[in-house]
Amino acid sequence: MQLSQIRQSVADRLRVELRETQVTVANHLLGRGIVEMETGEGKTLAIAVAAIAMASNGRTVNIATANDYLARRDADWMHPIYDDLGITVDAVSASCSMVAKQSAYAASVTYGTLRQFGFDYLQQEMADREARRRHAAAPPRQSPRMDVLIVDEADNVLIDEARTPLIVTSSTGPIDSADRSAYLWAAQIARSLSTSCDYVVPTDTNAVALTPLGYSKLSRSPMPADMNSMTTTAIVHFVERAIESIHRLRRDQHYILLDNRVFLVDEFTGRTQPDRSFADGMQQAIEAREGVNITCPSQPVARITLQELVTRFKHLSGTTGTAWEDRRELAQVYGLPLERVAPHRPSRRTVLPTTVCVSEEDKFERIVDEVESMVAGRRAVLLGTRTIEKSETLSRLLHSRSLPHVVLNARHRRHEAELIAAAGTEGRVTVATNMAGRGTDIQVSDRVRQSGGLHVIVSELHPAARIDRQLAGRCARQGDPGSVRTFVSPDDEVVEMAFGPDKANRIRASRKNLGWIVRRAQSIVSRQHRRGRIQLTQQGQSIGAAMRQLGLDPNLDPLAP
Repeated sequence: MQLSQIRQSVADRLRVELRETQVTVANHLLGRGIVEMETGEGKTLAIAVAAIAMASNGRTVNIATANDYLARRDADWMHPIYDDLGITVDAVSASCSMVAKQSAYAASVTYGTLRQFGFDYLQQEMADREARRRHAAAPPRQSPRMDVLIVDEADNVLIDEARTPLIVTSSTGPIDSADRSAYLWAAQIARSLSTSCDYVVPTDTNAVALTPLGYSKLSRSPMPADMNSMTTTAIVHFVERAIESIHRLRRDQHYILLDNRVFLVDEFTGRTQPDRSFADGMQQAIEAREGVNITCPSQPVARITLQELVTRFKHLSGTTGTAWEDRRELAQVYGLPLERVAPHRPSRRTVLPTTVCVSEEDKFERIVDEVESMVAGRRAVLLGTRTIEKSETLSRLLHSRSLPHVVLNARHRRHEAELIAAAGTEGRVTVATNMAGRGTDIQVSDRVRQSGGLHVIVSELHPAARIDRQLAGRCARQGDPGSVRTFVSPDDEVVEMAFGPDKANRIRASRKNLGWIVRRAQSIVSRQHRRGRIQLTQQGQSIGAAMRQLGLDPNLDPLAP
């Protein structure tokens, strides 16, 4: 199909002009690779143009979006041009019926999340295996055809979530009463033990080890009667998981409580993950500690990582606003080159000097001062935080200054798209976790534009610098003015992650070169995470090869949860 036809259809049906930068991005997507295009530059339309070009040549295209809402929105938004050019399009989500899934995957272009594509792929593989076992006809297709995959927000999928396993499980029924008693007892015991005296937590592994004194206390502690048949090893395992849950996982950072249930929180997106749970008894340890219903550990029957899934497609490409920092990893792991496309208008973003503070308390006070100053100047403010806990702490401080604001995090996410869209109005202050870094565009009002545009505050460095860049990219889009300032302190979590608690304490006490040290810490942690991801990839490949030699399917015969 000629580009002129697509361009005319876009003009006729969407009433917008296809820009040359979007054509450039679409052309890059036709080859294997990732394209970095600044946020607000029209990735959605560029992806549709590439999909149309490939679908018109008989290819089946799957477009992976960040969430179900965006999948349906983009499919509906782009539908007029697909329809005009004779290409079928649909969207798939977890709420779709079997018939709806069959219809969606029969379309030439299918929008959905990669997680949905992955779960549907596993379900199809399981159904096909069962049909072969019974010598029955193949079941109807309710999964993507593994031809073309275009990934929006590719850095999140290919880097942040790469080793995240998608697991299809079977429930083993209610939790055993002895196990329930053990989790509750262990939670109580863990609270009575003290660090160093009763157990140690090495900073390099986070694995708990009881000391002789800890073992002694454990052996003297009365246990529920239904634990009497348990081995000492099993009892110690319950206690160690309970201790690890205290040290490794914090409420309102790693998980939240909603409707008397524990939900994981994605540290990169700030969103809850209803289809995931902590493994190896950690989920149950947290549930016992929090006093909610203790769920039964599920048994995996099929699994695949997102990294494995994307490599099953014949053609892989994607877009993102931030991937430059990880271009070598994309090339090494996936063989995908990265291309940068300049914005169609010069950026008017002002990056203000980083504010270095001596403590978190000092930092929060300065942040609130800046918010107050910006509101007085008729600006709009987007205040980004790393965790739910920090967003709510800053909210309390803003309340104490009588500064009206809205909070957007995994606990308060009703009307998310509307809140983000309205974040550019005069005097508006939006306090948000990483949920605000992607998705719906922020519409800046004329009054705010005349006053200098949206002001973004990065309240703490993320271990991945591109996550900070995503947040900064929410301002000054498409030639608008805007500004961003980062605030750091030696209390920021990344400092302890990089240097350990003892050295972090010495850094706080010295108060020297704090700005440089915090940036250095971010760089160190980023490298550590990159090495860890590559090692996990290599381990996964080795395990998969070994399983295949044994005649097992690594996806349909999972060895571990």
